[in-house]
Amino acid sequence: MHPWSIKRRLSRALIGFVTLFWIAGVVVAAFAVRLEIIEVFDGALRATGSELVPVALEEYRRKVSGQADLRPSEARSFAFSASRSHVHYLLRDGAGTVVFASRGAPDKPPSIPLKKGFYDYGDYRYYTHFLKDEGVWFVVAHELQERREAAVGMWVGLASPLIALLPIAVFAVWRTVDRTTTPISRVSDELEARSGSDLNPIDPAGLPTELTPVIDSVNKLMTRLKAAIESERAFAANAAHELRNPIAAVRAQIQVLAANLKGTSDSTRAEGLALQLAGLGRRVEKMLQMARAEAGFGHSRERTDLAAIAALVVDDFRQQSNVGARLRFDADDDQACWVAMDQDAVAIVFRNVIENAVHHGRDREPIEVHVGRDRTVRVVNAGDALPQAELGKLMARFHRGDARQASGSGLGLTIVDMIMRQAGGRLVLASPAQGRADGFEAVIEFPRAV
Repeated sequence: MHPWSIKRRLSRALIGFVTLFWIAGVVVAAFAVRLEIIEVFDGALRATGSELVPVALEEYRRKVSGQADLRPSEARSFAFSASRSHVHYLLRDGAGTVVFASRGAPDKPPSIPLKKGFYDYGDYRYYTHFLKDEGVWFVVAHELQERREAAVGMWVGLASPLIALLPIAVFAVWRTVDRTTTPISRVSDELEARSGSDLNPIDPAGLPTELTPVIDSVNKLMTRLKAAIESERAFAANAAHELRNPIAAVRAQIQVLAANLKGTSDSTRAEGLALQLAGLGRRVEKMLQMARAEAGFGHSRERTDLAAIAALVVDDFRQQSNVGARLRFDADDDQACWVAMDQDAVAIVFRNVIENAVHHGRDREPIEVHVGRDRTVRVVNAGDALPQAELGKLMARFHRGDARQASGSGLGLTIVDMIMRQAGGRLVLASPAQGRADGFEAVIEFPRAV
């Protein structure tokens, strides 16, 4: 299912409903205006017909008596001609025949019943009633075009303000939805900004009651998660203390035993046992580092001097007989280089990357460690260039880049990659190394301290 937005869906629904009701209101207003126009014009047509009856009867009598001079009546009826008021009148006998018509009246007799009332026919609206004294039907007609123009004019005048206010209503709806959903966006942003080291409860102050159960559940979940992470970190720390020392003590005892058995048939066996214990100690150390990394201690954002930690780790490796002067260290700046990362995490990252270079680098070839001003560390060792497909596998668990180096645990670069991801940094591997035809390079980008 595609992701969807409450804000967008609610805005569209409300704007759609507002627009629909707005259009419905304008249509209803148009019908109401039309009915009012019809009622007003029909009343005016009835009143006009009553006023025109004497004029029509006088002209009809003149016509029947055969008087030729119709000028007075024509002058009187001219006020109601088609050229002035769009109102005309007819006199019809009992058979429906037009016996008299005003000037401008329709040439064709209307097909309307001889019955009192209003009728539409063609382009006219007719009102018919019977004159008992004369025995004729009086029909007064008014052009429908004038009614249509009046109705359209009134509808436009009524609808224009409503249509002009529609964009304002749409903006008001969008703004209201935006302000209403702001607490949801605030909670979402706060959760997104949280890291594994920040599991404090979310403050529900100012949030709507609908979000209170969600916030309570999230806070309870984070409380349990914080307790679980702290318990796991405590276990990792306790295990590191409880396992590292006994293994080191047993190894020391085996080394003493091997020295005492030197020259005997059991000497080789004792030395092999000491080597196995050393390998076991390194594997336990890696597993404990992995446990700490999975517990999320790389999320810490305390200020740490990158150059100082690097120098300490390099000095420690230089004490090893198989490293010594091979390890070359330099920094762009003698001053402190601050990063946002836990000290132990930085030390573990350095130790694993340098250890990887020692184990997999070419013997007696230098190992270069460079700390840049941009908080980027480059560790370069000599060796055959690796194919690109192999580089992508080096950060997988228990994968060794060189099968001949069986002493490695296959977890060093995995631990480094996990910690750097948690800290917001990055580990980039390259082979051949930059500026060289062979070798291996690990580039570590540390997050900047605020």
